[in-house]
Amino acid sequence: MFVSDEDLMMKCRKGDMSAFELLVRRYQNPLINYIHRAVNDYHRAEDLSQETFLRVFKSASRYEPTASFKSWLYTIATNLCRNEVRNRSRRNTYYLEDLVREGEDIYHTDVMRDTRQMPDVLLEKKEQRQIIRKALAQLPENQRVALTLVTYQDLRYEEVSEILGCSVGAVKALIHRARQKMKKLLIKAGIGEESINGKI
Repeated sequence: MFVSDEDLMMKCRKGDMSAFELLVRRYQNPLINYIHRAVNDYHRAEDLSQETFLRVFKSASRYEPTASFKSWLYTIATNLCRNEVRNRSRRNTYYLEDLVREGEDIYHTDVMRDTRQMPDVLLEKKEQRQIIRKALAQLPENQRVALTLVTYQDLRYEEVSEILGCSVGAVKALIHRARQKMKKLLIKAGIGEESINGKI
């Protein structure tokens, strides 16, 4: 029988560790992927994902199901991502990917495991992912967060409006502007318009 996230959190509130572990299993991979897109560093994404769950665990005793658990979880993660990006810009550090020689791919080894595809197809997919990631990084913060949550995390507009603290209309406007800008950036980077559909 499926138990809702909110019911699992109410069990956590009473000290049920297995309920918390189930929530972690449900959300760990999607959360790491989301944070990775936001901070562009897979190892930091793993750390920030753990920090997100740690904050959820610490808040369990005070949890009230006033909003969806998913919205609350992604709000915590989004705030941690914003802090990470701000701190990084203050320290003027480089992304790990910028230090890797061109042509190396340190994060998308999962693609390389698919031996059913030809190497040229794999290379094209890898290059497209890198171009999309760079284009995402050029968007204003709220546009990037809104687009990532809706397109890659399958959150509803209502959930994103809770996370960003704005109206559903504002979320739709952010996503529209983000998609327009992404389209221009991707076409400029050489990805054909027919290939863009479905990616943003």
